[in-house]
Amino acid sequence: MSRRKNLNSDDIQQFLEIPSGSEDVLELSDENSDDDLIRIQDLVLNEVETCPEVLQDDFFDENVSIPSPRSSSSMLVIQLTSSSSNTANVASQPSTSRQINPRSSRVASRPQAVPTPRIISPYPQPVRPARPKPKREYIWRKMDFQPPDTTFTGVDVLEQPYTTFETPLQYFLYFFDDDLLDHIAEESTKYSIQKDCSKPVLVTKTELKKYLGICLLLELVPQPNIRMLWNSIFGIPLIIETMTLGNFEKLRSVIHFNDNINYKPRGEPGHDRLFCIRPLLETLRKKCQAVPKRETLSVDEQMCATKACNFLRQYLPNKPHKWGYKLLVLCDDKAFAYDFEIYSGAENDPELRLPDEYDLGASSNIVVRLCRSVPRNQNYKIFFDNYYTSP
Repeated sequence: MSRRKNLNSDDIQQFLEIPSGSEDVLELSDENSDDDLIRIQDLVLNEVETCPEVLQDDFFDENVSIPSPRSSSSMLVIQLTSSSSNTANVASQPSTSRQINPRSSRVASRPQAVPTPRIISPYPQPVRPARPKPKREYIWRKMDFQPPDTTFTGVDVLEQPYTTFETPLQYFLYFFDDDLLDHIAEESTKYSIQKDCSKPVLVTKTELKKYLGICLLLELVPQPNIRMLWNSIFGIPLIIETMTLGNFEKLRSVIHFNDNINYKPRGEPGHDRLFCIRPLLETLRKKCQAVPKRETLSVDEQMCATKACNFLRQYLPNKPHKWGYKLLVLCDDKAFAYDFEIYSGAENDPELRLPDEYDLGASSNIVVRLCRSVPRNQNYKIFFDNYYTSP
């Protein structure tokens, strides 16, 4: 039975020294020696790039860092060289000296953590959701409802000249006054000259009144053909005695309400689809707006039946007259019209709004325009259906 051999200081020093040409020297001096540390560092960096949320303050601590392989290798070499100076302590423990391995001691020692700056990722950090605001607690108080004062303070009493009308003709001539008839006669004569200067048609106010009277009578006695009104059997003696068929057709071919020289074609600024009858419409609207209004008013559409082939003709299946021109009318509970517009498809034109009016949409802007003539702060009641409402 052999006796245990005790190691002295020289044996321990020789055992700790690494022979020249060994793989340990190459691993300690090579950049690729710490493969495990490099692999761990690559995995951590990949996680940081693919998951920006790891950059939150709760994840990284200033006291935790990722050491580089070069710094760890140098620290291991310093530890190994410094251990040779403590041979006396190693000699006092012979049972553990045989288990010393340079490779295991190098791997077992770990570098101390060095504080490093925080990693800044080029990816945008996720925005933390805002905390919901606490709900406001409303305090309801029981009290009596006090409605506002809605007493009507406007004037709805008819005065002169409305109280002096005794016949329907006087009522009609109030709207078609002498100024309007003179304007129509002048524009009709001008148009006949522009149409054929060799055969001008001189239109007078008297002939124009006769022409308008025959047109109104045609609504009461409809005929499949206008020429039948001058027939000896089916004709009407009043029409035959008022105007001949030739004069009626000649006047109908030149009737005009506006000067074509001022017409602006489609696509240019200021184009008006109702240019041909604009003077007539504006005159009638001013006459209607001057009538004192009643307390309750309504805005709705009305159909003017026609069989004419015109792009302004509309189709409303829920109306008694399904085909015709659609009129947007402001009227009262007695069916009197105070203002109106002819639907032309340009109801949302910015040029039709005043500077102090908001854009509420095509249908709501109609109510605003038709109510311009309604007196303010006099508690008028205006009604309209869901076609004109908006938030």
